Amino acid sequence: MRVEQQNILKLLQRVLGLRPLSLQSNFKYKEYWRKAGLKKHFGQILIDIVKDQNPQNFLEIGVFTGVTARNICELLSLSNNGKFYYLGIDLFEDFEDAISNEVVPEFLIKKQNFSNPLKSLFYNFLLKEKLNSLKSVSSFLKKFQDNIDLKKGNSLNILPQIDIKKFDMIFVDGGHSYETVKFELEIILKKMKDSCLVICDDYSLAEASGVKKAVDESLRDNSYNLKIVANRFACLTKK
Repeated sequence: MRVEQQNILKLLQRVLGLRPLSLQSNFKYKEYWRKAGLKKHFGQILIDIVKDQNPQNFLEIGVFTGVTARNICELLSLSNNGKFYYLGIDLFEDFEDAISNEVVPEFLIKKQNFSNPLKSLFYNFLLKEKLNSLKSVSSFLKKFQDNIDLKKGNSLNILPQIDIKKFDMIFVDGGHSYETVKFELEIILKKMKDSCLVICDDYSLAEASGVKKAVDESLRDNSYNLKIVANRFACLTKK
């Protein structure tokens, strides 16, 4: 009987276009051989949150080298049988255009200085590739090119032009100044659909206290729920 039930389940998965649940539940965050914005531990926590939310349309502000984006796309492809949409916004190689009070990753300030000398040799001397460039990230995400859009520019200019209601989940990890995060949250929280989950990274990071200030201020009208995960991710939902 057990074998028969398994065969029926497989038939239903084929007919309905579903993927085996185990593929999604066992999905693990990968750092790949690049520079990741999230260490493996925190990356897996984010992935687990995404699994619970099960979004089809995902917006990420702050793509960096595309490692988080790649993990998100791999998972969404599994969860939605290849039918998903990802939008990433970043300054990419033009990060120096950020306002002066932004927190810029040390990796970029030191001109792509890897702790691993082999990575430095490979990317800086052999490939001469800037991992945070639009070209590099686009190539890294090429397998999902029909499902993604990457917009190069300042979120302050791009966000007002986007249909925020389209997204089931939004990950805010771009500029970390109070002014930038406040602006982003004002637009997102005002326009997002009721079921959307918004996550702000680095809520408790001392060097980026503007993130916490902006998030806390967004709660003043008592319209949103806040949950802090792993003393890092600020998860916002409508009440």
